[in-house]
Order: sequence, then structure tokens, then C-alpha cells
Amino acid sequence: MRSASYSESQRPLAELTRITFCAMVRAMMCNRWISSRRSGAWNGGVSVAIIAACGVFFGSARARADGVTIRPYLVGARAAGMGGAATALADDGAGPYYNPGGIAFAMASSLSLSASVYGLVSGAQKDGLSPGNDFTYSDINTFPVSTSAVFKWGPRAEPDGAPVNALAVSVFVPESLVIDDRKTAGMETEFRTMSEQTIWAGMTYARRFGRLGLGVSGYVLIGTSTASVDYNLMTSADSSDFAVVSQRTDQTVVGLVGAFGARYDVSDHLKLGLSVFTQEAAIYQDRRYFLRAAAAGEDLVPSVAPASTVKDPSGLHASPTLPWRIQLGGAWVDGPWTFAADAMILLPLDVHDDADRANEGLDQHIKRNLVVNGSVGAEYFVRGKFPVRAGFFTDFAASPSPHDNFGDNPNTDNYTHVNRYGGSLSIGYRTEHTATDVGTIISYGSGQTIRQEADEGFEVQHVTNMTNLFAYIFLASSYIF
Repeated sequence: MRSASYSESQRPLAELTRITFCAMVRAMMCNRWISSRRSGAWNGGVSVAIIAACGVFFGSARARADGVTIRPYLVGARAAGMGGAATALADDGAGPYYNPGGIAFAMASSLSLSASVYGLVSGAQKDGLSPGNDFTYSDINTFPVSTSAVFKWGPRAEPDGAPVNALAVSVFVPESLVIDDRKTAGMETEFRTMSEQTIWAGMTYARRFGRLGLGVSGYVLIGTSTASVDYNLMTSADSSDFAVVSQRTDQTVVGLVGAFGARYDVSDHLKLGLSVFTQEAAIYQDRRYFLRAAAAGEDLVPSVAPASTVKDPSGLHASPTLPWRIQLGGAWVDGPWTFAADAMILLPLDVHDDADRANEGLDQHIKRNLVVNGSVGAEYFVRGKFPVRAGFFTDFAASPSPHDNFGDNPNTDNYTHVNRYGGSLSIGYRTEHTATDVGTIISYGSGQTIRQEADEGFEVQHVTNMTNLFAYIFLASSYIF
């Protein structure tokens, strides 16, 4: 999964700009800074363009959002309502996403449909535009429909009489994010857009052996991400003194993920679950970006001539970065009550894309550390027809933590580190053949990324804070045959 990170560094672009553009603008900045300091009227000017073009600007543009979070949205009506604690249950249409072995316990065939999901995505990056000017955003997002069909057949298992065989055909959308905002501070304006989506499509087979259910899944993952940033600066003193930077990044990754799962009902009350999802293997990958930068300050800084640069490299790659995932879960069922808890273990991963072109600034280095997340949830059936659910979950970042230091920090392209905490609440209605649920998922994230100071030559990287808030409303329904 390529979870959203709206402000991670696009280091290859930054390096290209350093090589071809920053030297020219830095000279403008130094001369402007000296003259402005003498007059006591330094207000940024072209020096702010340096921040945007060679440092902070590129700290805001990423199409590859790796290492920040793994589950901005929870799949499935029951699982979403219970904070994602579903590994020991997983007996509905969303079960294959959590534990392929869980659908062996489904009592009957079903067709599940998650209708439109609406969300408010907002956040802020301190000094994201320039020092003293935070970049904030707030956008409405709509998820596409996810669906899953479960078919049950064969002899009946003891003690509940469920058919022993289960086959599921599923399409899940565990993440989808669109951001489109701008920020103006004085004579500088920055536009940021980002679009990201991952689709899981696959099949699951599970079989029941008494109190034990085993299952296997295979998924094709289609992930697309696009990010663009446009920065414009024009001084009030002279319209010919300006800086403009435009950047766009596009990535597409098609990969394969396999999964194995088991659920064991120790008793009528206690249920245990285990699932293992493999690291994503690429079957297609493509990475493209375009950069154009131009600046002029000859009227105010005669020693520096106007200049521009365009970078449009080809033949780049984008390796998938979804790591091995292990989930452990337990659930306790007692009458109308169900309590569940999960632990999700994400194994470390370290990949380089186009390492042979590092001297061109084109190597993309993504690193994921070992991280453990958790979920807890509860369900209560009111009068046997109205399930009320609530849950809590964590979504800790697997990316390296940034720090105040000199040079590369920490020598990867995913050094934004944001930890998220979320809660969910839902209510539903059950009949003999239908299930309908409506609920909300709210999560808050806080952490750090880096920025670079113009008057320090863009060599010293400072940690800066960032926050975001996701709030989703979902409507889901299923038909039981």
C-alpha cells in the first residue's frame, strides 16, 4: 500500500535543481541578502525563491508516498466499525483483506457492496511555503465502490453447520487520496496537487476443518500516484525579478501479493486468527517526472543573468514498497457482545530505484523500518437487529525519523515521519437476508518532516512539524443468499 504523505521530499528533483539551477539563484539570493540587510528591508525576495526552488519547495512534492502510514482508511463495514480488529473474525465480504481463512466460517453466500465513502482530508506543514508561512490544505475526497462476493458450498461443518468450502472474488480500495490546494504569502504563491489510489483485485479460497479454517488469496495491485507543485514569485519592486518552478511526478506500479490465513475457534467464545501477506512483487512499474525552473533578477542583481532549466528524464523505475505483513488477532464472543484485538507487524524493506543513475540525481531510495500497529474494537447487537460498533487503531510510520543534522537526512526519499491514531463508530440494521451499516472513521496524525534554510545554503536540514486529519463517512450493504 502506498499511503498518503503529502510533504515527503522528492530528492532526485532537488538534486537536479541544485546542479542546474540553484547556483544561479543562490548568487541572486546572496547579493539580495547583502543589499537588503544593509538597508534593513530584507523581506525574502528572490531568497524566498531559493527556498522554494532548492529546498522547502521540493520537500512538499511527492508522488511516491511511502513509509508514512499503512491504513488511512479501514476496509469493510464490520472491520471499519471495530477499528480494523478483524483478523480473528473475517467471516464477511471484507474478510479476505484481513484473514483469508476467516471466510471459511461464513454461514452463507453473500454479496457485499461499499457505496460512496466521503472524507475530509486536511493538514498543515509548518514553514511549508517558506519560513513563517505554513502550508495548509483541506479537501473533500470520495472513494470509489468496493465489492466482494463470497460463495459457500459443500458439506456442513460442525458445530454451526456452515458449508466447508468458500470462494471469494473481491475488489478493495484501501486507499484513495486527492489534494488540490494553494497558499499565497506576500508575492509568492504555491500550488500543490496530489492524487493517489491503490486497487486490490483478487480471489480467495478457504476450507473449514471443524473449528479450523484455512485460506489462501492472490491479489493484483494497481497503484497510481501523481503529484505536482507550481511555485511563483514576483517582487513588488520590479516585475522582471521573478522565479518560477513547476514539477510533476507520475508513478504507476502493478504488482502481485499472496496471502495465507488461519482462524481457529478455541471454543464457542474464543476465536484466534493469523494471516501473512507477502511483499508485493512488481509486474509493471513506471516513474516519470518533469521539472522546469526559471528565474531572472538582472535588473536588481546585475551580476546574475536570467536562466532556466528543464529536466524530463526517461526510463525510470518505481519498485513496489508494500512489505511483508503479519497479523495476529483474538476475539471473544458472548451473546450480543463481541470484543476483538489485532496486532499488525510490518517487516522492514529497503529499495533503490535507478541506483545506477545516482550521479544524475535520479536514484530513489525508499526505506521502511519494522513497525507494529494495533487495533481494538467492540460490537453489541441491540435487540438482535442493530449492531453498534466502536474501535480504536494506530497507524505508526515505518519511515526513518528526521533529525537536525548536516547533509542527507536520513539518506532516503521518505523521511517524513507521521504517526496516526484513529477511532471509528458505526451502527447497522440486520434482516434475514440484508445488512446495512453507516459509520465514521476519524484519525489524526502528527510528526515531522524537514525543511532547508536559504541563508544556510540549503545544506543544513531542520526538522519541522506537520499534522493531518482524516474524517470519513461510509455506507455499506450486503445481501446474504
